[in-house]
Amino acid sequence: MSYRWPKMWMIFKLLILVLLLTSCGTNKTLQVGIENNLKPLSYVENEEKKGFEVELWDAIAEEAGFEYKLQPMGMGEMLQAVESGKLDVAIAGITVKGDRARKLDFAIPYYDTGLVLVTAADNQDIQSTKDLDKKVVATRIGTTGYEYIGRQKGIKEVKAYPDIAQAYQALINKQVDAVVFDEPNVKYFIRNGGQGKVKTVGKVLTNEQYGIALTKKSNYTGRISRALETLAKNGTYERIYMKWFNEKPTSLPGDKE
Repeated sequence: MSYRWPKMWMIFKLLILVLLLTSCGTNKTLQVGIENNLKPLSYVENEEKKGFEVELWDAIAEEAGFEYKLQPMGMGEMLQAVESGKLDVAIAGITVKGDRARKLDFAIPYYDTGLVLVTAADNQDIQSTKDLDKKVVATRIGTTGYEYIGRQKGIKEVKAYPDIAQAYQALINKQVDAVVFDEPNVKYFIRNGGQGKVKTVGKVLTNEQYGIALTKKSNYTGRISRALETLAKNGTYERIYMKWFNEKPTSLPGDKE
C-alpha cells in the first residue's frame, strides 16, 4: 500500500492541474471585433455598441459561457487583427470566401445576403449592371462590393470610400451614378434617411453568407457553431433577427454550410 499512494497522489495532482488549465481557458476574456459603422449589423452610437450582430454575439456568449470585450474598428484592420491573434473573434458582416477561409477559421454562417445595385431615386437609365457602361460606381474599399465592381467591364471609374455613408452621400449629390453594397445595409439606409433619395434596382447580384471569423485553429470555433445552432432551435436567433430587420429570416444558422 505504501507504494500505491504516491502514484495515486501524483495522478490526483495531474487531474487538478488539467482542471485548472481548462478553467483558465474557459474564463479567458475574448477580444471580439465588431464594425464601428455598419448599420444595422454592428455600429457605435453615442458610445453605445448596437446592432443585430452585437445582440447575436451577446446571446452566443451567454449560451457558450464566454466572457468578452467588444472592440469596434474598420474591416481591414479587424481581419488583420484576427489573423495575427490580437482579436480572438470578429463578427462584422464578414463574407465567407476562399481567400479569407485560408487564413481564418469560420463558425457556421449566420446570415444569407448579397450585393445590390443602388441608384438615385430619379434615375431611369440604370436598371441593372448591364447599364453601368461608362458610369462611375461607388462602394466601400476592401469589401466584396469593391471586388465585384472591379470585375465588371466598361465601368468608367470605381470610387471606393472608407465609409459606405460617404458613398451614399456621393450618390445623392450626383457625384457618382450608382453604389454597389451589401443588401442589409442598403435597406437600412433607405429606411433611415434614404427614402425618396435612392432606390435599389435589379436583382440581388450575388449569393453570400456572413460568418464569425476566428484565428486559424481556434479552440472556440466549434463552441460558437454549437451555440448558433442552439439559438436557431430555441427561437432566440429569429427574435433578434426580426427586431433588426422587421421580417422573419429565410434561413437559420446550420441550414446551409
